[in-house]
Amino acid sequence: MDLVVHTVCFNEEAMLPHFLNYYAPQAKKIRIYDNQSTDRSVEIALSYPNVEVLSFSTDGKLSELSLMHLRNQGWKEEKCDYMVVCDVDEFLYPSNLASFLERHPEVDVFQPQGYDMVCDEFPAAQDRLLTELVQWGRPHDNYSKMACFRPHKIVDMNYGPGSHLANPVGHTDLQIYRASDSSDDLKLLHYKNMGLAYRLRRHQALSSRLAGEEFEKYRFGFHYAFDDQAQLEEFRALKDGARRVIGTGELPV
Repeated sequence: MDLVVHTVCFNEEAMLPHFLNYYAPQAKKIRIYDNQSTDRSVEIALSYPNVEVLSFSTDGKLSELSLMHLRNQGWKEEKCDYMVVCDVDEFLYPSNLASFLERHPEVDVFQPQGYDMVCDEFPAAQDRLLTELVQWGRPHDNYSKMACFRPHKIVDMNYGPGSHLANPVGHTDLQIYRASDSSDDLKLLHYKNMGLAYRLRRHQALSSRLAGEEFEKYRFGFHYAFDDQAQLEEFRALKDGARRVIGTGELPV
């Protein structure tokens, strides 16, 4: 079974090793659209044999319209059984995706249940997968993105901002799988809250790119500019409400 993964990247040197260690063993190819990263993201990506990097520019600004275009159009040239279109901090689980997908040959589009994952300190990339290191979080329907589909069945995915919503159109009627909040179902694990310090650094870097006509018109990414106190309160609320999502054992925070 051929699986191809597409993602977009800006200065993701911390998360990218986790992402690639997770997806690279499963994918025929990973394509990274890099938005002029100034850190080691490109170097890290190219150290993996099945990764290709395509660069694009948004003149130093966060352009959700550009990202939407890449997510909606970039996969259309791929020849594979399944596509995964996600962000660098999004992990489609279970880790053996092929086994799960092969159990559902009739499905054209998969909508996993989304989760907001949390831990106290950003875990170093090591021999263990991130899904083994951070296993607690909270269901979050806004992260239940249609991140996986069979490209030969699809005309358009019609992803909206952040891919939080999609309106897939097929060559024929599509069979859509909608996951439930159960222990053995398909999940999309969003690893944004990997320690408060990491979250604050990441939001600060992205908030510096909130400028220009697109931001003034649509306000995409406005939440990156929330002050530290608001982010601290949100982080604490997530941690207090977290429960085991995958694996076994105690909360490792």
